[in-house]
Amino acid sequence: MADRITFSDLVKMDTLVIPGTWAAEAMGMDPTRLLGYAREKPELIQFPYQLSGNRMKIPRIPFLRFWGVSEEEIAEKRLR
Repeated sequence: MADRITFSDLVKMDTLVIPGTWAAEAMGMDPTRLLGYAREKPELIQFPYQLSGNRMKIPRIPFLRFWGVSEEEIAEKRLR
């Protein structure tokens, strides 16, 4: 079984956008539930995202900022 994606993993990445499945995994929730909230109750999701068919795309840095990760921490961990 593969390791789960964590917030620490997301901080170390260079990608601008992450899939909703990674975000859901880091939050410890079912990706289908996150997609359902995005469609049916978007007011519950307080970070930016974009839906494209059955896919959810989330800007990585705003997502991390929403969860309290600072810009300095993001820059610092990417350099290691």
